[in-house]
Amino acid sequence: MTNSYNDLQNTKCMFFIGSNAAEAHPVSMLHALHAKETGAKMIVADPRFTRTAAKADQYVRFRSGTDVPLLFGMLYHIFKNGWEDKAYIKARVHGMDKVREDVMAKWTPDKVTEVTGVPEEVVFKAAETMAKNRPSSIIWCMGQTQHTIGNAMVRASCILQLALGNIGVSGGGANIYRGHDNVQGATDVGPNPDSLPGYYGIATGSWKHWCRVWNVDYDWMKGRFASQAMMEKAGITVSRWIDGVMEKNEVIDQEPNIRGMFFWGHAPNSQSRGLEMVRA
Repeated sequence: MTNSYNDLQNTKCMFFIGSNAAEAHPVSMLHALHAKETGAKMIVADPRFTRTAAKADQYVRFRSGTDVPLLFGMLYHIFKNGWEDKAYIKARVHGMDKVREDVMAKWTPDKVTEVTGVPEEVVFKAAETMAKNRPSSIIWCMGQTQHTIGNAMVRASCILQLALGNIGVSGGGANIYRGHDNVQGATDVGPNPDSLPGYYGIATGSWKHWCRVWNVDYDWMKGRFASQAMMEKAGITVSRWIDGVMEKNEVIDQEPNIRGMFFWGHAPNSQSRGLEMVRA
């Protein structure tokens, strides 16, 4: 995210696309509801009428997977009506002229409606609300990123915000709601297999530093491992635990293969190696 959750209370308009925060991110949703209480508009674009959509001032139902045409359709109206932040683009954005050419040539209202199923007046209203209630924020989630073209969808979302001058401003931003186990924040505290808290490496000096912080004897900590060498070797990532079970032992950088697996707050069926996982 480019902005914090608290900063959402400074926005004038929130555009949710690929995000059902009311069900998936209830804590984040509270910040959005607080923003609504102080007058912020709320637009929700989703193929389903979700609990989040039920709170929206404007609901945009579009065909799943057509996020880019919808976003570029909004950009068409923004460019056509001169709602883009021209000074911001001139000072801080490279290549928006090429985007404009592409959008105006390819994503006319009739084409956008044909692809997305959204009437022109609905796309126009969403664009107008975002443009006339700035700073405006766009919020997405796995509903964009998990598509095969998720990268293109995210780029389009960012381009919309750059055109409106909403990046790098309080109340604006390109904001991505992630799991409420706090995926990024969790890594700060050190569960990664190749780092200690604060992204310290797993070298001797790092261990000694954290033992002082934790008020734990370093030699005692070293005794928790088979050897100092094992203490300072990177572990196996969650996506490679299958290899820790099935790979030949001589090519694994530890004495025995993995003999047990404990999942906590993690869905093993999200692994892409399903058949191998079952064998493991």
